[in-house]
Amino acid sequence: MLSSIAKLSSLESFELYIFSFGFATFDICSLVARAVVIMEFLLGSFLVFNLLHRFTKWITAAFLAIFSIFLLWRLMAGDTESCHCMGDIVDMNPTQSLIKNAFLAVMLAVSWKAGRCVFSRQNLIAFLIAAVTMVTVFLICPPDFYYRNTSESNDLSQEAFRPVADSLDLSGGRRIICFYSATCEHCRHCASKMAGIIRRHDIPLDSVSVLFMQTHVAQDSVVTAFYAEHGDGLVLPYHVLHPFDFIPLTNGSMPLVTLFKDGNLIKEYDYLSLDEKELASFFNE
Repeated sequence: MLSSIAKLSSLESFELYIFSFGFATFDICSLVARAVVIMEFLLGSFLVFNLLHRFTKWITAAFLAIFSIFLLWRLMAGDTESCHCMGDIVDMNPTQSLIKNAFLAVMLAVSWKAGRCVFSRQNLIAFLIAAVTMVTVFLICPPDFYYRNTSESNDLSQEAFRPVADSLDLSGGRRIICFYSATCEHCRHCASKMAGIIRRHDIPLDSVSVLFMQTHVAQDSVVTAFYAEHGDGLVLPYHVLHPFDFIPLTNGSMPLVTLFKDGNLIKEYDYLSLDEKELASFFNE
């Protein structure tokens, strides 16, 4: 249960971690992340109250085995980064998570022959817990595609952006312009998401530019650290603008991702409405 709550508190990081393996689109990864959170919480709850005890313990054992095999694979691949087993609250590498899983496996084995549930209508109680858990997770953290279908970004001031656009030479071809602040948490998540999309769909690096709002005197070193931590190894061309010049461009909204074709603005996205499919098709048309 604690693991699921920890993941839910930093679900964006967990989504990006799943997305980094490249097996599915970000939309599917966001559903997988929520499914893992829901399943972990349900198994923990059922174990605590001894609901559906035989079924729950077998499923828990299967989950522990699957996650442990995954962790062994990451360990053999030389991965020492956080596996997000406890979200961003506790930074655990694959070795530490394997030790945690071994401890949980011992606890499960000890409790295997515990008595039956004391509740008379455990099937109904299990159903209600499952229903409330699923609704709660999706209400607290709706998937990004929900925002994509309910809102549309319209933050870029084209009049204020025109002089900057001239310096970026957007007159020909297709371009992506991102607006970030290196100190903005959502900008960091957006940069990680964009890096994954760029790599997966082979979007030309020279077609992507980033405008950073200046937050430090030595901004270049800050941007270098930003790319190292959140750029998946990609260092995109960038320009730094003073806050007095940057903020009017986006009306203070960031991050912002924009698509331009032959100098004309085609589409705007904020972090939540960013559409992987549209970005990929924009360069494949």
